[in-house]
Amino acid sequence: MQPADLSVALRRRSPWEATDLGLAMLQRWWRPVYAAHALVVVPVALVLVALGWAFDAVWAAMLAFWWLEPLYDRVVLHVLSRAVFGELSRPLSVLRSWRDWKGGLLAALALRVLVWDLARSFNLPVRQLEGSRGREARERQRLLGRRARGQAVWLTMVWLHFEAALLLSAGAMTGLLLPAGLERAPGGDNPVLAGLTDLMKMASVSDALIYAAVILFLEPFYVAAGFGLYLNRRTLLEGWDIEVALRRIAERHATALLSILFVGFVFFCPCFSDPVLAQQKNPKEEIAEVLKAPEFGHYRETTRWERIDPAKPPDPKTPDLTFWHAIGYALAKAAEVALWVVAIAALGYALWWLARRLPHAGDAQREAYQPPPALFGMELAPDTLPADVPEAAARLAAAGKLRDALSLLYRGALSELVHKRGVQLLASHTEGEAVRLAAMAYFAALVDAWRQCAYARRLPTGDEVAQLAKKYRETFA
Repeated sequence: MQPADLSVALRRRSPWEATDLGLAMLQRWWRPVYAAHALVVVPVALVLVALGWAFDAVWAAMLAFWWLEPLYDRVVLHVLSRAVFGELSRPLSVLRSWRDWKGGLLAALALRVLVWDLARSFNLPVRQLEGSRGREARERQRLLGRRARGQAVWLTMVWLHFEAALLLSAGAMTGLLLPAGLERAPGGDNPVLAGLTDLMKMASVSDALIYAAVILFLEPFYVAAGFGLYLNRRTLLEGWDIEVALRRIAERHATALLSILFVGFVFFCPCFSDPVLAQQKNPKEEIAEVLKAPEFGHYRETTRWERIDPAKPPDPKTPDLTFWHAIGYALAKAAEVALWVVAIAALGYALWWLARRLPHAGDAQREAYQPPPALFGMELAPDTLPADVPEAAARLAAAGKLRDALSLLYRGALSELVHKRGVQLLASHTEGEAVRLAAMAYFAALVDAWRQCAYARRLPTGDEVAQLAKKYRETFA
């Protein structure tokens, strides 16, 4: 496989753009990828779940399915790696070419290297496509991961969170659909509880099938994103984009290049045929001499502390106040943040206070409140009431007309509220809403007494009516 055969556009990308490239590749070739992936995952899952059901150890089946994840990853990478170079693999052909992607699989399953490695989606192509093993593989992974391992680790973290979210969501929905009481363990001699054993087995099998479905859906995304990181890293290190561009230029100008090479061969062939010159040149020595040039120096990232003024040597007699300077700087920053928080809170409170005090535009358009002529079947016009309501109510109570006295007090209180106190009572309000809008203890007691008299047929005593009339004068004085 040559870089010129790539069917994707090669250019220098950031690591996150490279992961997006991997997802775009999966979006383009999802049919062969998922077909080959399902052809391996589904039979393995069904066999393991059946064995777990037979031996009453579904948890062991789930553990074995998790342990075999390197197998599923290799199938996805096998299809993607060939699709990138223009070779679309059919599902059955992937199984027939199992020798191409099985290399190192037994070691990976035995040591579980590709699961414990947080950058396994990025390191998998090194082991499978390049065939590196042991120390060579570790050095190659270290070289390629110098600028991409951090993104590969974060890719694993994001994938684990997506997997956990899908598992929890599917498990919660399964719990909603299962019969009530299934989560309780059967026990005792109760035949009903003992009969739930098979149902609990079904619940555990459902968990295993849900886990297999989640892996079947999510694993190709994870492998494709890591493969995109791998391709981008090799492009940056080995100049695949430059090589592809040069090859395309060479294809367009093949005739001219062949002519130039022929002329050069004719004129310069005697020079190369000189045996003395051939003996004097050693390819290894020439390569070593070329690599000594500063243009071929190695790259290494280091982090170290340096003085701002390196020309001034530190005075050994001066005490080191770096720690106290750091504390003072931290306290100053904390005070600055607190000051900004207080200032923003004060500004917000001032704006809120002004908003409450300023007149609203809708208030001018709102219609003025018109007191209703009657509420709860009682006339509220002031001219329909006596001049001295509490005195008239006291006389009615003395005459034994307790209901009429209580009704007069109630009418007078409602009239006072809507005509003098500005309480906006409407005909649609209930008595409870009127009590809440009035917010007066006396009015609440008066309404309670009226309810008991009008609806429960419980007449108050003369003293209670006289006391309400007295408080009426105190309340509405």
